Amino acid sequence: MTDEIRQIFVDKHNDIRSIVARGLAKDKDGGNAPKAANMLKVSYDCEVEENMMEWLRQCKWAHSSYKGRNGWGQNLYMVDARNLNKTRMAEQSVEAWFSELANHGVPHDNKLTWKVFEHGVGHYSQLVWHNSNKIGCGVMWCEKMTFVGCEYNPTGNYLGALIYEIGEPCTKCNCKGCTCNKEEGLCVVP
Repeated sequence: MTDEIRQIFVDKHNDIRSIVARGLAKDKDGGNAPKAANMLKVSYDCEVEENMMEWLRQCKWAHSSYKGRNGWGQNLYMVDARNLNKTRMAEQSVEAWFSELANHGVPHDNKLTWKVFEHGVGHYSQLVWHNSNKIGCGVMWCEKMTFVGCEYNPTGNYLGALIYEIGEPCTKCNCKGCTCNKEEGLCVVP
């Protein structure tokens, strides 16, 4: 992984989290997903990356075990082509995860239930899970595919929980020493 690709993953995550937090993300019904009161800005974590890369190096198109990823969340993406541009794959993977909102939607109460999860929004919900603020990602060239993944610390996708709290951006950051980036609508952890 290069610093350029790491930064692309962080920027894409934060761009999308900002769009969602400010209520500008289109859902499948043609409206917008609700604004987020407690969306944290993500930062990069090389320890999380190393764990993700360890899994990607195995070139198995499946999620690693919950224990194997230290209880962290995980999003995967794959294209049946080898040696694709890693920078473009970083962008494309995050965009694909975000597209689940427009393709499948989430309920107006923003609660992740099993029924909602089964409709194919698990990548989206992990991408914008309010307190998943440390990411580590990777792109691996495998024999039959280009394999991409990100892990999230702390994990998200708790069934029965809110993906994020609905409200005006940054009004419920609830983290010690947090500040608000008003332009992005994201809570910034010190």
